[in-house]
Formats: sequence, structure tokens, C-alpha cells
Amino acid sequence: MCLLRPLLALVFLLALGIGSLQAGRPLKVLGLFPHPGVSHFHFFRPIMRGLAEAGHDVSVVSHFPEKNPPIRYKDFPLTGIDTLTNSVDLQMFDKRTFYSHFQEFFLLLDWGKAACNYTLRSVALHQIMKRKAGYYDVIIMEQFNTDCMMGVAHQLQAPVIALSSCAMMPWHYERMGAPIIPSHIPALFMGQSQDMDFGGRLANWFSFHALNLMYKFFAIPAADALVQYKFGHDLPSVGEMVKNTSLFFVNQHFSLSGSKPMPPSVIELGGIHIQKTEPLPPEIQRVLDNAEHGVVLISWGSMIRANSLSAAKRDGIIRAVARLPQQVIWKWENDTIPNRPRNMHIYKWLPQRDILCHPNVKVFMSHGGLMGTSEAAYCGVPVVATPMYGDQFLNVAALIQRGMGVLLNYEDIGENTVIRTIKKAMDKKYADAAKAVSHSFNHRPQTALQTALWWIEHVGHTGGAPLLKPSAVEMSRFVYYSLDCYLVFGSILLLVIGSWGYVIRHCYLKRATKKKQE
Repeated sequence: MCLLRPLLALVFLLALGIGSLQAGRPLKVLGLFPHPGVSHFHFFRPIMRGLAEAGHDVSVVSHFPEKNPPIRYKDFPLTGIDTLTNSVDLQMFDKRTFYSHFQEFFLLLDWGKAACNYTLRSVALHQIMKRKAGYYDVIIMEQFNTDCMMGVAHQLQAPVIALSSCAMMPWHYERMGAPIIPSHIPALFMGQSQDMDFGGRLANWFSFHALNLMYKFFAIPAADALVQYKFGHDLPSVGEMVKNTSLFFVNQHFSLSGSKPMPPSVIELGGIHIQKTEPLPPEIQRVLDNAEHGVVLISWGSMIRANSLSAAKRDGIIRAVARLPQQVIWKWENDTIPNRPRNMHIYKWLPQRDILCHPNVKVFMSHGGLMGTSEAAYCGVPVVATPMYGDQFLNVAALIQRGMGVLLNYEDIGENTVIRTIKKAMDKKYADAAKAVSHSFNHRPQTALQTALWWIEHVGHTGGAPLLKPSAVEMSRFVYYSLDCYLVFGSILLLVIGSWGYVIRHCYLKRATKKKQE
């Protein structure tokens, strides 16, 4: 007995050591990013690099290969297709209606089909598919406008972690067992905050459910056709495959977008693209340091070409800038701009976050892209926002609700409106609100990257974190919201009311007949 106890203790310690070794082993991680939008990849890139720098083996299929990859990071580039950089012409946004977001849905659908078709036929994916099923411990993929990469994950038999570089789309909720509550969760395309009046809630309800149905009727069959053509017709629908998504990383944070009731498998990583500060180019540094009255930064992101502004809107902004005492830095894709005032400085590319965090920056004129609004929240800078498409209306509504944003509609851009909105955003109350959001945005128990790495390792070491998956994923929305129960109780109530009505009517007629006979 005396010898047995030390032997059992030794066996226990060995088992514990083997378990710890298994839990700490490097993972083989595959990233699948078929969408050619660089603004999306800004959210994915730090996660994939962070995994490689943490010692995991990372393979990445994307349009954006690393210039200086970490040792364990290997690119499988998607080449021969144009990326969506400086590709959006502002003339598209002169007129916007309630139906515009449905038109955007079909634009996203076309982009998704093209990206899916191209990726499935690519040399990069062909190289990946040489691996045996089970080789990868985790597959990380964007779930945006197509789910066709779920077919790849199904073939490789690995757990899936989904990424969304914007708010969750209406079709993302069901796959994660998350509630769709249109009364206070604004649909991505609608551009409302969580504070909606009745008309807003009605439109939000309609958009949520209409777009969800449109995705099921158009996007899923399109992805199924491409995936089954590639891998065979015995595959299940991608609409079923997505229910096996282990985690969903969303590029949001409650401090800016508001609190939402989500299962623990949906994790907010807003601001993960914000990494260490880099030194500014000397010329920009001088402008910022020497700006006696502060600086206004104008940047409409990586996709929009500011130089496609109409002459009237461009000249309106230029005349407004000439009247400002502030220095103005503008991301402008040409070398020159007509009638440029002395206080305007144009650059084809800007280190946006590093400029925003300079203490002399007073206002950020933005299109409301999520990367830019996150950076404004991080640095605590008020925003004059001009949303143009996609999630920008939603992001801008959140900025306004938080008190750190002023709306300038694209169709209203002119000399007087630009002056008026910039001066309004310079009011102290907007700066105070921006600082309050910044404090909440930055003070977290872990950095966004640390949170992401912990959860990825958890999924990889547990074979997909099966205990995290809510049973609601397998339910229909009819059952999830207990509509079957409402139907049963409603039927019983109608039956009871109908029965009593029949009895009362029968008694009344019987009494009336009796009186007549008397």
C-alpha cells in the first residue's frame, strides 16, 4: 500500500504533464479569405500574424500576402484579380432610397459568387486541398457574403471559427443560436442606432427578415452549386454546414455599438487591428506639431476614391477649408487638387490611426467605415460622418447616439454645411463624449488580440469547443421564439372563448324561444 501511493501519484503527474503538453502544442491553422477587400483583411491580418508569432503554424489563402511574414506564417496568394482598393466611385451615392440596401445585397451577392468561384478554382486552394482531412486543427474564415468556404472546411474536417469585419449580417444570427431582436438590434443595412421609434422598428423588422430570407433563397443555393460542382453532389448544403461554426469573432465593441444579448460563442474583437504606434512621416509630423488651432483629418477609407467627388462637392469642401483656422489633412488620390488653400495638405496614403491619436487632431471627417470609427473611438476624436454604403450608416448612427458624431449627408456636402458640421463637432460636449467612449473602448481585461488567441487555442485543443455550441443552433426560428407554444395557447384560448360564446348564444336563443312560446 505504501508503494502504491507514490506510484499512483507518479501516474497522475505523468498524465497531467501529457495533458498540459497536448494543451500547449502548436496548432495547424488555416485562414480562408476569398473577399478582395483590403479593409476586411485589416481585421483578419493581426489574428493570423498573432497566431504565427505565438508559435502556431499558419497557412493563409488571401489576396494580400505578407511582405515580411513571421517564421511560421505561409501565404497561398490569390493572384490575378483586382482588389477593392480605391475602387468605389462617389458618383454612385448621389441618390439613396429605402430600397438601396436591397440593391447592395445583390451587389454583395455578385461579389460573393465571383470570389467563391475564383477561390475554388485557384492554384492556392488546390495546394491546400493536398492536405489530408484532419491535418488542420482550426480553420478561420470570413463569413460575409458567401458561405462557400464551408465546403472546404467540410472536406478538411476541421473546426471553424468565423470572422466578420463588420457587424453581424442578418443571416449570421441563426447559425450561432443568437436572438434576432429587431426592436433594439439594428440591421446592418438600415443605419439606425439602438434607439428607434415605431417607424424605425417597423422598417428594421422588415429589413432583418427580408434580407435573411433573400440570403437563404439566393446566396445559399449559389454557394451550393459552386461547392458541389467542385467537391461532388453528395455534400450537404452550406446552410447546414454553417451550423457547425464553433466561434464567431465580430469587429465590434459594446462601447461604440451598444450591448446586445449574444451567446458566449459570439465574441467582440473591435479594434483588434489597432496595434503599436509607428513614427509619423516627418512632413505630417511637422503639420500636426505646428498646427496652432489644431487639425482636421479627412479620410474616406481604402476603397473610396475621394478624387471621384463631383466638382461642386470638391470645390465646396475646398472653400470651407479655406475659411477654417485649422490645418486640414486630406487623403486624396491625385498629386494635385484645384485651388488648394494654404492650410490644406493632401496625401495619397495616410497612417490614419497614428494621426488621429495626435493631441492636435480636433475633428475626423470620415465615411463611417468600421476601421475608422474604431480608431476614432480608440483615440477619442469627434467625427463628422458621411456614410455612403454598407455598414457605414449603422456605424455613424452609433457615433451619433454616443454623442461623438455629427452627420453630414453625402448629398448635402457644400461649403456652408461642411463649415457648420465641423464647428459643431468642435464643441466641447462632443470631445467629452469621445473621451468617455475612448475610456470604455480601451479598458478591457485583455487586449482584443489576446482574447482572440485564447479562444482559437481553446477551439483547437478541444476539437471545436463542442460544449460552447447552443442547442438553439439546431432549432427553427419558429421553435426558438416559442411560436408553436403561442399557437397552441392561442388555439386553446380561441376554443375556450368560442365554446363560451356558443354556450351563451345557445342559452340566449333557448330563453328567447321559450319566451315566444309563452
